[in-house]
This record gives sequence, C-alpha cells and structure tokens, in this order.
Amino acid sequence: MFITQHPWARRLAQTVAMVGAMAGLAWGSQTPVQASTLAIPDISEWQGKLTASQVANLKNQVSFVINRRQYGSSYVDLYAANNTALYAKYGIPFGEYDYARFTSAASARQEAKDFYNRSNKNAQFYALDFEENDVTSGTTNAAVKAWYDEMRSLTDKKLIFYSYQSFATSYANTARQSFDAQWIANYSYTPTINHALWQYTDHNYLSALGEYTDNSKAITSVHPVSWWTDGVTTALSHTTSYAYSSYKKGQHIYLHKNASSYQDGTKIPTSARQKFYKISKVKSVAQSKSLQALYISSLGKWVLSQDASGYWVGQHGSFTLKHKLNLYSDSSLSKKTGSYYVKGDQVAGKVVLAPSGKSYRIKTKLGYISANNQYSNHAYYESLNSSRQIKTKKKVYQYAGSSFKKRQRVVAVPKGKTLTVTAVKKRSTGSRYFVLSNGRYVTALHSYVKE
Repeated sequence: MFITQHPWARRLAQTVAMVGAMAGLAWGSQTPVQASTLAIPDISEWQGKLTASQVANLKNQVSFVINRRQYGSSYVDLYAANNTALYAKYGIPFGEYDYARFTSAASARQEAKDFYNRSNKNAQFYALDFEENDVTSGTTNAAVKAWYDEMRSLTDKKLIFYSYQSFATSYANTARQSFDAQWIANYSYTPTINHALWQYTDHNYLSALGEYTDNSKAITSVHPVSWWTDGVTTALSHTTSYAYSSYKKGQHIYLHKNASSYQDGTKIPTSARQKFYKISKVKSVAQSKSLQALYISSLGKWVLSQDASGYWVGQHGSFTLKHKLNLYSDSSLSKKTGSYYVKGDQVAGKVVLAPSGKSYRIKTKLGYISANNQYSNHAYYESLNSSRQIKTKKKVYQYAGSSFKKRQRVVAVPKGKTLTVTAVKKRSTGSRYFVLSNGRYVTALHSYVKE
C-alpha cells in the first residue's frame, strides 16, 4: 500500500531493503511453513469505485481483502463506504486500515476514534498502517501504543500492525508487539521479523478488477486464513464456477451457437446466434453460471455472460495482457511458434478477424494471439471520465503536436500531477492520446496516467 501512495516510499524501500533485512536478523528470523495461495489485496480509492460485478468476480480470487478507510483523521477514502458494503454483500471477508498521520499520542487516540466510527462494522479486523513519521510530540512508540489502546477500548476485534520492515524496527519496535498480528512489507526478501502476513509485491494482477494491486500472503503456520476471516466463508471453499463476467459497455461479444435463452427466459432464435454484437449496457446478476447480463440494443434483450465470448473489435493500438499467451504463426491459432507473452506484457498489435469468422486475433510483430478480452485489456484510455481530469503515474511529456516527435516536446510533467483534459483522440494505428485544456497533448496509456 505504501508503494502506491507515496513515490518516495518506493525509492526508500528499495534502498533500505538490504539494510532492513540485516537489521531484522537481530530480532530473530521466521521461516514461513505455509502461505496462502489466493490473493490478499489491499485496496484504496486508487483502484476506483468497485462495481457489484467486479466484487462478485473478486470473491473467487481472494482469501480476504484489506481496504483503506482513511488517510489520517482529515481524509476519508473516497470509495471505502461503497467498496466495503459490496464486500459484505457478496460475502468477501475484509479488514480495514487507517493510514497513520497522527502527530502525538493525543492525536493518535483521536485518529483511532475517527477510524473506528467511520469503519464498516462488518470488518473482521482493523489495521494501523504506520509507515510515515509525522510525530512531533513525544515518541513514535508512545503514539502507536496510544492508537492501539484507544482501538482496544472500542472493539474486541483483532488489531493488526502494518509497516515495512526497517521502519517497523526503527519507529515502533516496542509498540508493535502489543498488536494481535503484524503485517510486514518487504518486496525483496521474506521478512526477518515476526509476521503473520507478508506484503511481498505491489504488482499482482486481479482480473476481476482489471487492476494491479499490492498483494500479501498469510503465513498459515502462524495464523490460518480462518483466523483473519473469523468464520466467514471464503473463496478457498467456493466451488461455483462462473463464466467470465467483467464485460463493459462498448465491448463486442460473439453469441454462442448453443445460447438457448435470454436472461428473461425467452428463447433466443437460431437466427440471432453465432453473430457479433456490441454491448449497450451491463448489469450484475447471479443467474445460472453468470454474474453479469449484457444488453444488446439490436436485439432489445439481455443475454447472460455465459452465452457469449468477448473480443476486441477495431483498432486499439496496444494491449496489456492479463495472462500468459502462446504465440501462433497463423490466425487460426493452430501452429504454435514456441514463444509466448507473459502476464503484464504490453503488446502492440492489429486486431484481425479469424478465418472462421467467429473470433478475432491480435496480430503482433512476433505472431498471433487471441483477442478474447478476458485475456487482455486495451492499454490506452479510450474515453473521458466525468471529471475530465487525469493524474500522472510517472513522468510524461506535453507535446505541441499529436505525432509525439521528440522535437515537439514542450514540458515534462512529474509523477502525481493532475491535468485537465478535453478530448481523447485516436490515431490510425488505434493508439490514443489526450488533448489538454491548454491545447497540448499527452499520452493516454494506462501505464503513464490514471483517470
């Protein structure tokens, strides 16, 4: 979580990883005997306002979720109420965390009160994310202990301490011992201080969200997953197999030959099957093997997601892969080249119709891959959000011309800057770029900017 929110934390973590691991040896080592296999993401407003369909699909992919409630007393996470309500509705166990901004023991107590009062009381546990030293009065250990004591007076639920390893030992080495469990971040090594939960990456892809998130592993030799979920049924025992149900308005589907009934139960005529359609709108359902229904305006009907396959149609420029995909020398995907792309690769390619006429492929410089949209996402933003603002995820350049030639660069924009945009434009290759309110242009790549 700290990597996503604070640019300096990534650099600091990388710098101190070795030092922190060595320092931790002085406090004893811990070798995990067994770790959880499903994802344990921590989620905040950076992942956006989750939909019912996303959360319904998420249930199959996680052991539990940890959601940010506030960034200190003065800032409430924009989507915490929405997201935690959906976890509760769809039976996903979750905890909540408070990103500490307190400056003293007194303000720590107040921050704890605000956190608890704002929290969703269906949370199985509460966590303190202490990774930034804002304490100006008294000691950091005293402030952390004050937060713990105040929370303990308010709830009997489990209280968890989170930080990255070197910060934990430097600023809360005494106070963290009071908590019911410790959740330690270390992206380079298995933590060498006591921990029951290990945040090991900030780059784990969740297909249900179409996002990369921080991810953790439960050290089940310390506490089993059931200790965290407190008896709530988790995805570890979930057996229903649902069809892909993360379609979006504007995407295209191919209606299967064996699609027999619309969502309302009426029969799908044979003449409507085995054709491509554009999705006009989507809604969440829990019907048969589908968690989503797709409205096809040309049919005037809702179809279930289980009765369709989605494909990219038209040109989108580049794609970010959600899965490992084999490369083929032919568009029928019958002859493997022996090469493949891996999950997370950004691949430029042209969308072409398969010889069967029933699916699409992406033609890359190395060969063909499937254009089924459950395997990839377009790498560019293709429409404006309601706020008409974007935020840079890394340094980008404003250009005077839309061809983005080096000589057209006007100014470099640092990471974390908010820009106002007026339009998204498309090149013949399918790549996109934003038009800024000042008339200049910036890339629309997801990897560089966020709506």
